[in-house]
Amino acid sequence: MNKVLELDAVSRNFTSGIFRTHTTRAVDHVSFTLERGKTFGLVGNSGCGKTTLSRMITRVLRPTSGSIRFEGEDIARLDRRQCKTYHRRVQIIFQNPEASLDPSMRIRDSLLEAMAIHRLGESKEARMEKIRATLRQVGLPDYLLSRYPHQISGGEGQRLVICRALLLEPEVLLLDEPTSMLDVSVQASIMNLLRDLQQELGLTYLYITHDIELLGWISHTIGVMQKGRLVEVGSRDQVMEAPIHPYTKELLYSYTHWEGGTTP
Repeated sequence: MNKVLELDAVSRNFTSGIFRTHTTRAVDHVSFTLERGKTFGLVGNSGCGKTTLSRMITRVLRPTSGSIRFEGEDIARLDRRQCKTYHRRVQIIFQNPEASLDPSMRIRDSLLEAMAIHRLGESKEARMEKIRATLRQVGLPDYLLSRYPHQISGGEGQRLVICRALLLEPEVLLLDEPTSMLDVSVQASIMNLLRDLQQELGLTYLYITHDIELLGWISHTIGVMQKGRLVEVGSRDQVMEAPIHPYTKELLYSYTHWEGGTTP
């Protein structure tokens, strides 16, 4: 197995109270591996620790214990130059595209800025050429470049955020509920785009969601989180068709009964 990102017994505690004596463990000894070119789906209800986990992978938070390794290197030990490279190679896509785009900048300038920060492209003309090619790759017209974020739809916004990430030539995309704010038809188009891009570019995905149905469609491996713990990990077929943990069964039961129009 070609490992790209490895989490080994990762935990994260938060303290609260006047004297900071109360400790909450948001993530509790979580271990899993992202295999190159595959999708690891992470599912669980709100508050289970999924977002805290993604914030540790992006180095916004440091683990209280355990380690996160990218291509064998502990990301906590990266120096400043290595961190910049890591943040280019591991990109995150959030659920709200408008919050990911500067409202005061035209789309063109936001995309150019991302490339300039990482010194990609020999000139502005070369950067614009790559931007136009990547726009076509995500199914968007050039005329959107002159618009501001508030002038585009949610689906266009999410495609633009994906475009911006692709401009940096990443290897891993962390997808944190990327379609939860879109209507069903737009969700399907974004999911199809993500699957096509993975096949075309060999991208590795960590797909974070509360919707187990989506994971059954896009994931190769599924991990189920409950109260900070990873309670079940298995192939898509195993988790979707023969779940072991009661919480996994509960998630699937809720989905199938909602889908069938009955109440669990």
